[in-house]
Amino acid sequence: MRVRDQAKAMLQAMISDGSLASDERLDEVGLSHRMGISRTPLREALIALEGEGFVRSVPHKGFSVTTANEEMVRELFPIIGALEAQALRMSGEAVIASAPVLSALNNRLANAKNKAKSHEIDRAIHHGFVEHCGNPRLLKLLETQCALARRFDGAAARGIANPAGACAQHAKIIAAIEASDLARAGELLLLHWREGEITVINWLKKNT
Repeated sequence: MRVRDQAKAMLQAMISDGSLASDERLDEVGLSHRMGISRTPLREALIALEGEGFVRSVPHKGFSVTTANEEMVRELFPIIGALEAQALRMSGEAVIASAPVLSALNNRLANAKNKAKSHEIDRAIHHGFVEHCGNPRLLKLLETQCALARRFDGAAARGIANPAGACAQHAKIIAAIEASDLARAGELLLLHWREGEITVINWLKKNT
C-alpha cells in the first residue's frame, strides 16, 4: 500500500472514531510528525478525503474536518440504505444460505452488554447483508459512506441508539431472506435505514 493510501486510511479512521473532531482545523505539520510521514503524501490523502466528504479546504487556511450534524445524517442514511438494499437484492442464493449466520449474529446483538461489542456485531450483520452482491464497486461505495456514518454510530459515543429496535428490524429482514424474498428484504432494509435516520437525529439533538 502506498504511503498516501496508508495516510488516508489512518486519517479516515481518526475522523470516524472522533479522534479528529468536527470542524477541527488540521495541523498538517503536527499530523505528519504524528503519523511519521512527509507532508506530500499527507496532503494527497487530505485531497482524496475531501473528495469523499471527510474534510473540507479553505484557501489560505488549510483543511478541517467536515461538520457531523443532522444535515449530514439526512444526506448519508438514504444513500446507504439504497446501496445496501440494492446489494442485498443482488446477492441471490449466497445471502439466503447465510440466513442462519445472520440470525445468530442478531441474537448475539440482542444479548450484547458492551457498547463497543454491540457496534461491532451490528456492523457484521450489515456486512452480511451485502457481502455476496458480487459487485466490488458497489461495496467500495458502501464502505466510504458507512465510514462517514460511523461518526454518528461510533461505539465510543453510544454503541447503538436503539438496540431493541435494531434487532427487531434485523429479524424481519432476515426472515424475508430465509423466505427467499430478497425484494421484500431490500424494502425492509431501506425502512431500517429510514428509521435509523430518525433515531440518530433525535440522539444528536439530545447529545450535541
